[in-house]
Amino acid sequence: MSLRQKILIKDPNKSGDTKLLDALNVFGDKKIVENELIVLRSSILLQSVVSELDLYTNVYNEGAVKKEELYGDNSPVKFIAIDKDNISGFNKTYFKIDWDHERIFINNKYIPFDSTVLLGNGLYRVEINQFYNRAVINKKYYVEGSSIPSAAGAIIGRMKAAPVSNASTVIEVKLESEVPDKATAILSKVFEIYERDGIAEKNETARKTIDFIDARLRLVTAQLDSVENNIQNYKAKQSLTGDLSEQSKQYLSRITDYEEKGSGVKIQLDVLDQIKDYVVNKGTKPGTVPSLLINQDPILAKLLDDLYQTEFLANARKSVSGEKSNEMILLQNKIEREKSDILENISNIRHNLLTEKKDIDNALDFAQSQINELPEKEKGLLEISRQQAVKNGIYLYLLQKREETALSYASTIADLKIIDNPSISGPISPIAKNYYIIGLLVGVLISVSIIVAKEQFNNKVLFRDDVEEKTSMPFAGEIIQANQNRPIVIYDGKRSIIAEQFRSIRTNLNYLGLDEKHKTIMLTSCISGEGKSFTAVNLAISFTLTGKKVALMEIDLRRPKLSKLLSVDREPGITNYLVKNVPTIENIIKETTIPNLYIIPAGVIPPNPTELIIKDGFKHMMEEIKSRFDIIIIDTAPVGPVTDALLLKDYVDISLFVIRHDRTPKVFLRTINDYYEQKKFNNMAFIFNGVKKRGIVIGSIGKSYGYGYGYGYGYGYGYGYGYNSTNDAKTENPSIIRDILKKVKRFFRRKRDSRYY
Repeated sequence: MSLRQKILIKDPNKSGDTKLLDALNVFGDKKIVENELIVLRSSILLQSVVSELDLYTNVYNEGAVKKEELYGDNSPVKFIAIDKDNISGFNKTYFKIDWDHERIFINNKYIPFDSTVLLGNGLYRVEINQFYNRAVINKKYYVEGSSIPSAAGAIIGRMKAAPVSNASTVIEVKLESEVPDKATAILSKVFEIYERDGIAEKNETARKTIDFIDARLRLVTAQLDSVENNIQNYKAKQSLTGDLSEQSKQYLSRITDYEEKGSGVKIQLDVLDQIKDYVVNKGTKPGTVPSLLINQDPILAKLLDDLYQTEFLANARKSVSGEKSNEMILLQNKIEREKSDILENISNIRHNLLTEKKDIDNALDFAQSQINELPEKEKGLLEISRQQAVKNGIYLYLLQKREETALSYASTIADLKIIDNPSISGPISPIAKNYYIIGLLVGVLISVSIIVAKEQFNNKVLFRDDVEEKTSMPFAGEIIQANQNRPIVIYDGKRSIIAEQFRSIRTNLNYLGLDEKHKTIMLTSCISGEGKSFTAVNLAISFTLTGKKVALMEIDLRRPKLSKLLSVDREPGITNYLVKNVPTIENIIKETTIPNLYIIPAGVIPPNPTELIIKDGFKHMMEEIKSRFDIIIIDTAPVGPVTDALLLKDYVDISLFVIRHDRTPKVFLRTINDYYEQKKFNNMAFIFNGVKKRGIVIGSIGKSYGYGYGYGYGYGYGYGYGYNSTNDAKTENPSIIRDILKKVKRFFRRKRDSRYY
């Protein structure tokens, strides 16, 4: 919890009419709020607090879950150091209290109440709390000790002070503590010592001024008594019974005035010597500024006040940041500059005073020459009377200044005023809300880390960049993952994202050489489940929307799927035609429910698909179909397990490889690139299928999968050729790390849906 209390600091820089106070309190230091904030948290002040409150030792009750600090009336005992100047601290020391026999068991021995015990290297007096509830039992007490600077530093770390606003001299002091009574006692003692030191400092200035004036008064009094005796003796010796003549009195008044001025100048020169000694000999230790009551030069007063504030600030900062810190070096440089300015100002004042003294001495010499013209007896009496008048003027001047100083001394008040009672806020630490936020952030971070780690160890193609970095093959387009359970996603008037993507692919095919003569398109992939049948159907429909007559050929003779997707009988089909089970090609060209779209199904699944493709009949069939349709789209088997697609090169004008996100193994990209470079297919390009929203992008580690739309369509498609493409891809890893990667990938591998494109 936190204890808060507000205090008011007198600050002439931010206050109103202070002329009357300044006139009465001539030694009041001008408080700068920014400096007082540092003083309140200074190590010197807090060390005094620790020493006076005996906070260098702390008593605790050790509970099963947490420890409880005991203080004040809640503490059964208090340990007070005998020699506070040599406290080094000590570790946790357990003790038990025997109330019945009035003794304490500590350091493996019993000691009576209010006796001393050796803890660490110091001797401590055990002071019993007579008001403690002695019925409290089953407590596990222990005491810990620290040095006074360490204890003060701990308080400074928990203490904050700041003005309530920029234009205010009200300071709010906050202290964090688990024990409200202890925090209250600390703040009260901080304010008490701050006031006490401030008043003592002012009184010290006034006391030094009074001592200086008293010393001068004693000297002047003795001189005045001596002069009066000289007058009486001179009159008796010369048999003079009357006073001075009127002319002699005028001469005497004039000389007395000059000599009083000369004495005043001499006193001011003496004060300047004291100020110079203060500046030159005091070093960097803060001290009491000499009195400026007699020498009232405003520029010198301002320079001395600046020096005092800077030295006090440097001393406060030294205990916090260290003597060699950059801040201390800057403050030391500032002190030296201010001292140099003060000495230069003193030199100027001294020069002016010496000039004034010279003028006074010249006037005195002239007046003295006039006195020499008087009769001898009267001239002697005039000389002695002159000395009496001068000493008497100095005496009255010093008495006046002493009374002014005494008035200031008696009217000294503190610069701090407590303006409200301490208030306690709720718990500072731990704060439940912060833990919830941290827990949420940690959970998100762990989730992100798992996702990123899974991607790094994933051997599947995740990004289009993966393909473009490893192949030189052109990009025909990408298709987002659909959000529906039917394979047809494009039809007349459809303006969805995925429909527009198929239209974009249709347009891009023109740049790959698609025209009236080159109109045969083949779709294949590396392994099953990459969505080539889905792509073939919707690409074919996109061409029908332009008025083209399209033939969709189901030449995946091992696992035909198109006829089922379009609800068309698979027989008779291509295989029936090739083995001459149907008389004409018209028997295998079948209409669909979609205008201008015809499907040529696979027919009966043969035991020898490859041999059927290389027959002359297949060539004749392709020529017939090309003569009847504007666009021919061939859906064939994957190139990874079988070679059917390679046999169709001579019949195909454009070859599209379907690569699916998080499905196609990266190892096949090298194979695809070899096909492209060796020109094993005509006009190769790739379609990136199944793009999903990733939702996490972290620098170069993660990238967007594509457009980022959340579609989720898929349908079952698999091959049973006895060929394990995944295991085959794994063999590409170096044998040294194969086992490690296998285990890591098995840990991160997601559960996959049983249905694929």
